[in-house]
Amino acid sequence: LPDSSRTKRNMSSSSGVSHPSLSGQVIEKLSHTNYVLWRTQITPQLHGAGVFQYVDGTSPEPTKLQAAKDKDAKDTFVPNPLHPIWVREDQQVLGFLLSNLSKEVLVTVTTVTTTQALWTTLAGMYSSQSLSRVNNIRTSLINTQKGNQSAAAYFATMRGLADELAAAGKPIQDDELISYILHGLDQKYQPLASALDACVSLASLDEIFSMLSNFDHRMVHF
Repeated sequence: LPDSSRTKRNMSSSSGVSHPSLSGQVIEKLSHTNYVLWRTQITPQLHGAGVFQYVDGTSPEPTKLQAAKDKDAKDTFVPNPLHPIWVREDQQVLGFLLSNLSKEVLVTVTTVTTTQALWTTLAGMYSSQSLSRVNNIRTSLINTQKGNQSAAAYFATMRGLADELAAAGKPIQDDELISYILHGLDQKYQPLASALDACVSLASLDEIFSMLSNFDHRMVHF
């Protein structure tokens, strides 16, 4: 399709109508430390409202003028009616995104004027930080020790770290989480680790939690 036809097709459902589904705010505004979590919250809203094409650039800005013929059949240019519609739609989405940025982030993007430019700018600013955050979480999973924590507190900590990885788009399987949990047990849990090694099938997280809780109760008793 010619560019004008493709743009008209992409905007056929818009026609300058506002998107009430974009009037709300996400739970956490974007700060310098939560880009992945913010993106996870905001992306479904953009897809659900049918406006993600303004974010990823698949609905490019139409030209301001388009070719036409004057009354004498001579070539000329006239205003493109699709351009103001696109600008109105794009600015609605841009305004929604800006309203979900914290003040500390907002002051860094004051010169951005389109939705795609804002999305690209934020990704460039925080992608490296997101990778660093993932690495830090994995390091925490490796280094966290149960120590004197209760089984419930220890499991809550480890599950929380696994949930953070999932929110960052790097989920881990239960068997990997179990390996981190067992790695954090000290020498006194060796009997439990040996019993698990002798199992034919891998225990589930709930089973591991139950066994660890029972082991702690027995240690207290003795």
